[in-house]
Amino acid sequence: MKEQIREQWDTNADAFVDLIGGEGTPHHKKILNPCVERLLGNVKDKTLLDAGCGDGYLSRYYAKKGAIVTGVDISPKLIDVARKPGSDIDYKIADICNLEDLQNNSFDLVLSNLVLLNIPCLNEAIKEFHRVLKPDGVLIFSIVHPAFNFYGPGSWQMGEKDPKTNRRQGIYFKVDHYFEEKEYQRYWKTRQGEDFPAPISFFHRTLSTYLNTLSSAGFHLIEFVEPEPMDDDLFFDRERRIPFFAVLKARKM
Repeated sequence: MKEQIREQWDTNADAFVDLIGGEGTPHHKKILNPCVERLLGNVKDKTLLDAGCGDGYLSRYYAKKGAIVTGVDISPKLIDVARKPGSDIDYKIADICNLEDLQNNSFDLVLSNLVLLNIPCLNEAIKEFHRVLKPDGVLIFSIVHPAFNFYGPGSWQMGEKDPKTNRRQGIYFKVDHYFEEKEYQRYWKTRQGEDFPAPISFFHRTLSTYLNTLSSAGFHLIEFVEPEPMDDDLFFDRERRIPFFAVLKARKM
């Protein structure tokens, strides 16, 4: 499974980098990233692990904010992109389910942004985050909201395309088989609306699974957020009706 995940992200690396554009998609910029930044707080002089860093855009952002950043990702191609000239960020090719090269109690903060839903080994990853965090260290991770997960068992019933936003109108969201935890393979879309070269694995889990996994690993939940769009842009009509993301902040006990 590890090799399958690595191959998916290596194959899709160029399309992913183009989609992210060095600063995230509109959904990142207008919904997710402001929430994550608020939960992280002041990162100056803090050691931060960007677990599943992709092309490193969040690693670079928080390094500019004064954090001492280590970025890890399973894809060698994405790490190559992240290692831009002049960067003092420590990037490593690593599996977040086995961070054997990272020492115990070495980070103030762990950030895992839209990563845990793409791995089969949730328990192992959460335990590794707990191990590498300092006492009272903080973990923040985000996922696509499991109850409204169109990368899993749910989907929008769509209407006509809105000429103002160039998005199809959402009539209602269909939820089914929520309790059936399993892998789905889905294609992401490029900026041009074409499928990525290869499908990506998404592992649907219930909210209770995420929360209980945190607790079992020795974390205390501080805050659970279902972030809304930060402005009234008509583009985000669907995302104002149901939560697209879920973000959790927990402290190592």
